[in-house]
Amino acid sequence: MPSSTMNLLSLLSAHLFISLASAATYTVGVGKDEVTGHKGIGFDPSAIFPLAGDTIVFEFRSGSHSVVATSFDKPCAPSNGFDSGVVTVADSVDVDASGLPTVSLMVNNTDSIWLSDRASGECNQGAVLAVNPTGTQTAAQFKANALSASPTSEDPDPSPASSSSSSSMSESSASSVSSPTPTSTDNVGTKHAIQTTSTFAVVFGILLGLL
Repeated sequence: MPSSTMNLLSLLSAHLFISLASAATYTVGVGKDEVTGHKGIGFDPSAIFPLAGDTIVFEFRSGSHSVVATSFDKPCAPSNGFDSGVVTVADSVDVDASGLPTVSLMVNNTDSIWLSDRASGECNQGAVLAVNPTGTQTAAQFKANALSASPTSEDPDPSPASSSSSSSMSESSASSVSSPTPTSTDNVGTKHAIQTTSTFAVVFGILLGLL
């Protein structure tokens, strides 16, 4: 193999491993009061600032919940974006029990993402999450917009009657390869996993092609 190719492979590998090492994971409780730390309304925390390549892990508490993409102006009206599907957890499960069901979402850039808990029907009580809010579109104003929203006009069916199984964020915000796949858990509820495209797999394929 030519030395120039070897050098290129070395540079690509180094860049890949540095990128993977620097990626962060943000765990967000769904159906957890961020003030008290107990089961409750909303997300804990309700605002996060991930970078490109970071992962958001939604961890579901008791009740029926779904994390759905919305918009800043209409927090309780679902958009054509990410939808975790409805996740139901028994009331008897402790707020920080091990093995809680999760859904993961990889962030592609630092654009703002606006999310609400639709299945709980609590969006207009402030059950919203701001991802990378800005100085003009703040997390506080997003929550205020939710509190003033009409649940009947913006979200006509907030009940957990159906379990959504297919959705993804727009390409500018996040990506997913497949819809959530339910997996049984021990006395917790239903676990979903969204498989995201791996940068490692893409670059590794490139490296193999150069060999």
